[in-house]
Amino acid sequence: MKGVKGSDSRDTQNLIIWLCLFVYSMAYFGRYSFSSSINSLIENYGVSKAETGLVMTFFFVSYGVGQVINGIFCRHYPPRYIFPMALTGSAAINLLLFAFIETGYIADYFYLVKYIWLLNGIAQSFLWTSIIFILGKNIEKSNVPKAGLVIGMSVPGGTFLAYSVSSLFAHYKIFEYSFVLAAVMMLIAAFTWMFLFSPHKRQNETEEQESKAEEQPGAKHKISRLAAFTFAGLAVFAVSNNFVKDGLHTWIPTILKEMYNFKNSASLILATAIYVLGVFGAVAVKKANAKIKNLVSLAIVFFTAMAIFIGFITAFLNVSSIPVILFFTLVMITSYGLNNIVTSLGPLDLRSEINPGVAAGLLDGFCYVGSALSTYVLGVIADNYKWHAVLLTVLFIVLLATAVASTLRILSKRKQQ
Repeated sequence: MKGVKGSDSRDTQNLIIWLCLFVYSMAYFGRYSFSSSINSLIENYGVSKAETGLVMTFFFVSYGVGQVINGIFCRHYPPRYIFPMALTGSAAINLLLFAFIETGYIADYFYLVKYIWLLNGIAQSFLWTSIIFILGKNIEKSNVPKAGLVIGMSVPGGTFLAYSVSSLFAHYKIFEYSFVLAAVMMLIAAFTWMFLFSPHKRQNETEEQESKAEEQPGAKHKISRLAAFTFAGLAVFAVSNNFVKDGLHTWIPTILKEMYNFKNSASLILATAIYVLGVFGAVAVKKANAKIKNLVSLAIVFFTAMAIFIGFITAFLNVSSIPVILFFTLVMITSYGLNNIVTSLGPLDLRSEINPGVAAGLLDGFCYVGSALSTYVLGVIADNYKWHAVLLTVLFIVLLATAVASTLRILSKRKQQ
């Protein structure tokens, strides 16, 4: 298919970028509909933090494995229909969990919830790799920074929607209806994509470059040493950042509730405000990337800042809620920024050497190794120790990852000399 030119080309690319934002924001609503309801589930059914955390662990395991598999095969999926199919599947699973809660059997059979949410992980695992592959195929190089910025807003946008709805519904004691609204919004996104998506063929990269990047994973294709070190550094940050991001996503409302006696709805409202401000992470990355071109170096800067912020949270935890909320916000901003570097800019930056769908699948798979560990591990620590222990664990992970990635960056510079 020949690409269109001029304003038509820009309009087509912009439509694809904004459609991807809408699709993935709604997908995040359908993903965090459970974690945003954890406090309500603990209150109503007396389950432990470890039990509720294990539900998200099952989700992250199936999602992470699915990311790797779909990263390999996403180039074969029909772009017009893959999102509607995945979103419809996730919507059906949200409705299934709602029905399970409504029957009242969830109190006695809560162990089944993790298997329901495992299915949600499978359905949602089709989305991100396909989004990055579609952007890689349809977006001109000059538009990549804009695409990275816009798609980076999908995570805080969807998270904000999930937690704001849950806080409102928790206030009126109807928290289970957040699963219904998530399902409805995902179905709207599915039909919007199916009817509005129109492909655009990139014009500014040669067919040789494109075919090189699209080789099958098993084909013989030598990746440059710099690209290999960049990918390795991003993989380290993928695991560690998602350990922090999804671990804190899950437990910030509970920390605020238990440490400062906030009501359930109030803790969710505060958490929602923290998460939505994470959108500035994508903006900060775009501005910083203009000065720091190497993505691993950029990620090191963000992770160093995150370590400082977590240190302040630990210091102020027993003192006052105000500085804790402020520094949690800064942690989320840096975490969302890192997520944008790893899952958006990274695969798009490496697309001339690695198929962007494969790169996105592998890096997102690494992300959800961290996610799968975080919710359960931090839940166990919270059940048996104090929240200080949770924060010190998170801080240790951040410092360790920064040290490993810095070593990789030094080695990559030496290899270039």
